[in-house]
Amino acid sequence: MKKPILIVASLLLLSVTERTVVAQALDPGFTVSTIYAPGGVESVAEQPDGKLLVVGNFFRINGSPAYHVSRFNTNGSLDAAFQQNVGTATRPFEVTLAPNGKIYLSTELSTPITAGGITRTGVLRLNADGTGDTSFNAGNGLASQSFYYLDDVLPLANGQSIVVGAFESFNGVPANCIVRLTASGAVDPTFNTGTGTGGPYSEITSITALPNGKYMIAGEFDSFNGTPCNGLARLNADGSFDPTFTSPLVSNSYIINMTVQPDGKILLSGTMRFGAGSSSQSLARVLPSGAIDPGFTPPALNAFAVSTYSGNAMQVQPDGKILFINRAGVPNTSAARVARLNIDGTLDTSFQVGSGPDISPATIKLLANGRILVGGFFNTFNTTLDRTLVQLNSSGTIDPSFQPLIQNVGNITSLQRQPDGKYVAGGNFSEINGQIVRRLTRFNPSGSIDATFTPPTINTTSIASLALQPDGRLLVVIPQSVQRLLANGSADNSFTPPTYTNSFLTKMLLQADGRIVLAGYSVFQNGTLLTSPITRLLSNGSVDNTFSTATTQPQRIGAVFSLAQQANGKLLVGESTSIKRLEVSGAPDATFTSPEVEARSLALQSDGKILVGSNSFAAPSGMPLPALVRLTTAGGEDLSFTPPAIEGLINSVVIQPNNRILLGGAFTSPNLPSNLARVLTTGQADVSFAATAAPNGAVQTMLVQADGKIVLGGSFTALSGQPSMSLARITATNVLHMAAPQAVATRTEAWPVPAQGSLNLAPAPTAQAQAVELLDALGRPVLQQPLLGSATVTLPLDNIKPGIYLLRVTYSEGVVTRRIQVQ
Repeated sequence: MKKPILIVASLLLLSVTERTVVAQALDPGFTVSTIYAPGGVESVAEQPDGKLLVVGNFFRINGSPAYHVSRFNTNGSLDAAFQQNVGTATRPFEVTLAPNGKIYLSTELSTPITAGGITRTGVLRLNADGTGDTSFNAGNGLASQSFYYLDDVLPLANGQSIVVGAFESFNGVPANCIVRLTASGAVDPTFNTGTGTGGPYSEITSITALPNGKYMIAGEFDSFNGTPCNGLARLNADGSFDPTFTSPLVSNSYIINMTVQPDGKILLSGTMRFGAGSSSQSLARVLPSGAIDPGFTPPALNAFAVSTYSGNAMQVQPDGKILFINRAGVPNTSAARVARLNIDGTLDTSFQVGSGPDISPATIKLLANGRILVGGFFNTFNTTLDRTLVQLNSSGTIDPSFQPLIQNVGNITSLQRQPDGKYVAGGNFSEINGQIVRRLTRFNPSGSIDATFTPPTINTTSIASLALQPDGRLLVVIPQSVQRLLANGSADNSFTPPTYTNSFLTKMLLQADGRIVLAGYSVFQNGTLLTSPITRLLSNGSVDNTFSTATTQPQRIGAVFSLAQQANGKLLVGESTSIKRLEVSGAPDATFTSPEVEARSLALQSDGKILVGSNSFAAPSGMPLPALVRLTTAGGEDLSFTPPAIEGLINSVVIQPNNRILLGGAFTSPNLPSNLARVLTTGQADVSFAATAAPNGAVQTMLVQADGKIVLGGSFTALSGQPSMSLARITATNVLHMAAPQAVATRTEAWPVPAQGSLNLAPAPTAQAQAVELLDALGRPVLQQPLLGSATVTLPLDNIKPGIYLLRVTYSEGVVTRRIQVQ
């Protein structure tokens, strides 16, 4: 037997003493200042004077502050006086202009809304100058025992308004899906709707006033005040049912949008059925009597293709032609995402938007001057980039005279740190420090943009995942493709993956052997929908045909949120309801059973236990879910791990070198700082990690540097009141390994050196060894094994590639870390 060789310690991580600062703080040596992304537009309205009201998810327009509610002058400039009066508004869902010039803002779920210096629930009214109308207060808004939505607000000429949606009461007064409010916001008891819509899950999505004082309502309902009417009804001025109008629809129809033409004909969109056994239609027109219009033959579109809950889906031109948005879009249907019909419903081929928007619009508005506004959350419209409100000429071409720059806070979703200290960042952003930077960039260690990194233009909402190879090449996943870039950002033409058009890829894992796991909600590989939304590629991009997953329940993979590889090569797959473990081949590991979790993040401890960051709000069973849980190696819940109560979403879990656990996400807790916190290995709150650098928005991704600094990416704008947008670096105590005493290091023995086939390890006697890990050059564990006492163990190296690795032995007193060569 060969005599054990004592290895001379070569620490890769510096042993440091505790810092003298009290808690974590922003690193003054890191100076990223502004990161913006395209904002979104959900609803627009045109005033009689030509000014344009816009609401959506934004907080800056053309470089000026504009919080979710804005108004443009007729020359396209921002109305500064209106903006100042609106102030810092919270996000509404829809804007509606009243005949008297006042402005209604509403939220989809009847949540609190602030604008013009006042706060209301569900519905808020502004004066014409943008100040809050304090005379209007709708109280607590709508409520329901099942589900509730506020779908539409109809302002009336007398100052009253009608609110429709899915609800059973409004401000405590029984009201099934429809209510009329007085000018002050009180429920009007003279509005005679009786029992309103029938059924516990009824919904009125749209209401329109008719010239004769009556109202058309549409949605998903079977009856009104006891009279059958299937999704479409006409009401008298007092709210009573008008029996002279007969709905042509049958059950299982659901109208989302309705527009009444000047000639009284009624355009409907959603999914409609006009007879027993008939197929559904997504676009239809009925006569004022309720009969189907036989002269209207629209193209066949997917169900709900022509629909939006926030804005307009259809607009009728003075010449009778019909503009509409198409959520299916090319190449799935014959119509583009923005199209026009002739009077008879046929496509108007003279209206051409080119490639149009890459994502379905949220609203379309025909202006008095004949031009057309289209708003949404798209990244491109034809060749125009990152303009989410565009104006079209009557032919469909873009009008360059009005292209406002509408922006929101940027979002960093993925981070990788290179060996030279530079950071590669991916996410949803279009401008950094005044420079146009789209979705992918590289920062210098100081936080400035690295001008030597020039990636190709990425036309997508966000980067889904990044991975850095040991050779410096970068793997980039967006929802519909995967590519590899060279160190300077240019495309690596030696990487030839399949196509993933129409896919929704969310996660990527670079295995220690260089193979690449891709997963998402749905995966179309070379045009074929995979039965299970997970696949594996070889290092050159070709499909790994040795990887095959289960195709039937209960082992079939569902929507994937997270991936992790164990040291034995097995793959952990975090789904929307559980975690599954796969063998190296992709076959299910039936020995692993997890509790119900929405696994947003996975982290592996050195002893093989699994930390899971989850979503406490997503419980398919209806029972509350833990936001943070630890599993045993077999998948069962580790009851010795007792974290504080956490409400919300944990997007990222990172185990520090000293085994304390960092949590990043969008969460609150009575015992932890919001959005960024740390717990001990027992799960208990780490009181040394105080709320001195708490992000005011979500944290999406984190990494810990070798010097103990922590880098955060997300959608925040400040940390504890100090400006820092989307990317920050903080200093923190209690991050790095504490080196074990020298006596423990001296008595830790491993042999042979170099190692081939296996490596023997004799832990220091009486030092309470806990675990051993072998880490590759990127710090990824390629082998993990728990240790019990000082017994000698043999680590198998048959599947370990030759190279230099880090052997890390964890004791209760600290760690011993050494370089190991494997041949």
